[in-house]
Amino acid sequence: MAATITGTIKVKIEAEYVNDPKFAGVYTGDFSYDDTHLTKVGTEFLVMNDGDYQARPGLLSLNFRFLDFATGLTPVTYTASDDSEFPDAPVLGFENGVPSQFGMQVAPGNDGGIWGGKNGFLFGDPRAFIFVLRDGAVKGDGLVTLEINESPPPTVPENASPLASLLAFLGLGAAHLWRNSRKASN
Repeated sequence: MAATITGTIKVKIEAEYVNDPKFAGVYTGDFSYDDTHLTKVGTEFLVMNDGDYQARPGLLSLNFRFLDFATGLTPVTYTASDDSEFPDAPVLGFENGVPSQFGMQVAPGNDGGIWGGKNGFLFGDPRAFIFVLRDGAVKGDGLVTLEINESPPPTVPENASPLASLLAFLGLGAAHLWRNSRKASN
């Protein structure tokens, strides 16, 4: 049975892994996916578009709150469409049906991003987050954790029709009258 599943992205940047400790901290985001096309066996990948021979469609959303590239001071929400390879990326990787990592690169201005020592960030393997801010002045990396959110409680089915509601009401009324008649006869 297919389901829309939501999760949380957490990136922990330790002070010793960034050249300016004031950029250390925990940065978060969220994602959702439809598990319709997952076999839940081995390594699999979901993307937002139709996919290719290795990736299947099913990634529905990705939002990650990190710092602006110019100053590193203002929180910005980056989405899937900010990926430099959108709509073929970002990619959500799975091991036996469990989300294991994101593949995403944000490189504004197509100036090479982190590979060119310019502004950008990258979610990579294994569970790595690498970033460059302020045109190369601030650099660092962190550890990525993906968590699945708790499933909502199952919904209570509604009555199928007004006739079903009427029959239920009449049944309850008959049980009430039967109990009252038994009390009166005792």
